[in-house]
Amino acid sequence: MELENSTLSYREAGQETVNRLNALWGVKLENIINNEALSLEKRRQLLTSKMLEAAYLQIDEANFHLGIEEDQNKLENQALIAKAVAGDVELEPNISFTEKNYRILRDYQGQKVKDFILTFTKRFESMANAKTPGQLAIEILASSAISIGTAMAKLTIQAWRAGATLLAAIKSGVTGVGMKTAIAVIVIILAALLLYLFLENPKKILGLIINDTDDDLVVKDWRKGVDGGSGGDLHLEHGKIENFPEDHATGDLDSPLVQIRKRAYFAPDDEDNVVFAGFYFGNRVFGLRGVEGVMVFSSSTNSLKYAHMFAVPYTNDNGTNMKAFTGPTPNLPTLYRDLYNSRKTRVDITDQGVRMTSTVNDPRGGVVGLIATISKV
Repeated sequence: MELENSTLSYREAGQETVNRLNALWGVKLENIINNEALSLEKRRQLLTSKMLEAAYLQIDEANFHLGIEEDQNKLENQALIAKAVAGDVELEPNISFTEKNYRILRDYQGQKVKDFILTFTKRFESMANAKTPGQLAIEILASSAISIGTAMAKLTIQAWRAGATLLAAIKSGVTGVGMKTAIAVIVIILAALLLYLFLENPKKILGLIINDTDDDLVVKDWRKGVDGGSGGDLHLEHGKIENFPEDHATGDLDSPLVQIRKRAYFAPDDEDNVVFAGFYFGNRVFGLRGVEGVMVFSSSTNSLKYAHMFAVPYTNDNGTNMKAFTGPTPNLPTLYRDLYNSRKTRVDITDQGVRMTSTVNDPRGGVVGLIATISKV
């Protein structure tokens, strides 16, 4: 997994990506991103919509020879865009990685965490500009991922296990879900990455959580806690969750919704083993407060639970923590405080038969990247 070491700030990197997209698509994305008269939710919706309109026009122009009527294209595009921007919290589809690349990600610390986020943003930019399934498959593979979304992953893994090369398998996954559906999933993630990088908020965090276990992971009633409410297994001490992972467990639309689906595991060190991951984006709201909270992931098959704490305080050091336990979820504010008080820049804990790691890129600064992992030992 190659990273592009960058001396750019997060905002500078976001600006470069926006400049390239503006030039390619003939748009002015920064007019949406910087419009403080709009809520962040509204900016996210408009940004996603504008980017999808431009990407779909590019695909339609590249494939005009297929004989699809213009009105039919417009109706399909409008329906996909409306679906992509629905909801008050952006749902982030799962991303899958080979086990080999996952193990590399697990060890990232410091500058490598930042570089991963910046490199991944550029890769998603390239994906969003793909015009054919073959082009998109090449860009997905170049990103070190193998699928974006569990529906694509299901088809990709099937083709890969049947003997196709990984590139051919990814193309099969893209074709199976449909090029425009695949691009919609990619643009949803890219819009979140751009807002995270671009906005001049002094306290924010982008976290990637990777599930290397045999259980789907769920944060029960997480919507109740996105802006400080109670009643679910997500607690915000300060700030707000703008984006949260959610996808269908098997990729089929009638399968349960989960935060991060279980790994596709065939044998120890099998080159076809695949793990799944999801992004979350937490943001400061107002005043002399940062963004801090805890989420509890529950296993789909046993009583194990995993607490993940993140903190970008206004004055104190950034940090993170993890904990595995069984039984009922404890009082979340108390759990948060216990984990906050023992937070570190990186934790690496083995308990209850699982290894948990969580790393923030730096104890200082208000724009924080995080990579967390939960692995079966």
